[in-house]
Amino acid sequence: MDKKRQMNFNLNNFLLLLSNALDEVEARYFNTSKNHSKRVAYLSLKFALEFNYKQDALFDICAYSLMHNIALSQEQEDKEKFCNLANEYAMRLPFDFKEQEDVLKYQYESFDGSGPFNLKEYDIPLFSQFIYFANNIDTKFDLSKTLIENRTKILAYIKENENILFSSDLVECFEEFAQNQSFWLDLQNENELLTFIFSTLHDKTIVLDFEELLEISSIFTLLTNEDLNIIENASKVAQFYNFEHKDKQTFMIAASLCNIGKLYIDENILNKENTLTKNEYEKVKAYPYYTKKILSNIIGFNDICSYAFKVQEQIDSKGYPFNLEAKDLSLKDRCLSLTNIYTSLRSNKSYRKAYSKNEAFNILEEMAKEKRVDITIVNDFKEIFK
Repeated sequence: MDKKRQMNFNLNNFLLLLSNALDEVEARYFNTSKNHSKRVAYLSLKFALEFNYKQDALFDICAYSLMHNIALSQEQEDKEKFCNLANEYAMRLPFDFKEQEDVLKYQYESFDGSGPFNLKEYDIPLFSQFIYFANNIDTKFDLSKTLIENRTKILAYIKENENILFSSDLVECFEEFAQNQSFWLDLQNENELLTFIFSTLHDKTIVLDFEELLEISSIFTLLTNEDLNIIENASKVAQFYNFEHKDKQTFMIAASLCNIGKLYIDENILNKENTLTKNEYEKVKAYPYYTKKILSNIIGFNDICSYAFKVQEQIDSKGYPFNLEAKDLSLKDRCLSLTNIYTSLRSNKSYRKAYSKNEAFNILEEMAKEKRVDITIVNDFKEIFK
């Protein structure tokens, strides 16, 4: 591996951390509970093991499960549009098991053909059937609940919908799982879910070029932005400062993910046209904290995380949420913060139109006069984006 041009990447490690944010979005729309995607992955893996799938397939079904809800922040009402978008994102990730394709496209297909694409019975990919079963019952009943009555309702529900929503094969498998108390207890415990996932999957770390990783991370930029301008702007900044190849790429990847913590914030607050209340503003200010929470445990993301979570810090130590001082902020930290501000100013928002270049530069200059940002970098930005 050329460490100046490549890095190790584990898709399930990446998606496990991001699934926490994706679950926050799903919870706002469908009232699912914490660790929803991990439970979907757990149950899908249990099905895959019963069907004797091997390691490549197990690795992929786990990843598909963890990202099943990836397009929810962009589409909630139209299942067909949602599934197509989720599938489009999945096709940009490094899946290996080619026998199961369009898994997320068909994740809402019912066994009787009444789903959005009217696929029927075993024309539906098995991986899609696994995810549909797991997602359906966890959304409807919440598998983390401890009440015995809940288990009884689940078993009655799947039996009622045998060969309607679910195949008899999956119903039979679930009934077998349900006989073991440990199965239900695992579903109630995050540590047990993770233990099962990690013990089932062999380590599958692959070597990716930084450009390939940027292609993956840019998917998640679209979940919190309407376009990829922040990545393009970060590239121009890195080019101006003549960053070495690795530094340029990690800077751009950090730019693509610096707002990922906004998935934890209700869209009604982020897109509110009127002035935010004090409580709402406090919630928005927390988003870089969640960005750090997500990125800090992804293998190989130390530098990326370090740049990304400081995106709202300022040299006067009045930024948020960590109140870092100027001495804590490197050139790249300051550049990414200003790239984020400039990109935001030049973008249309629900509460205002995009500022012109001159208006954006005037705002940055005012911030520099107030000692909030570095005047030298502001002057450089006027040259970069002239």
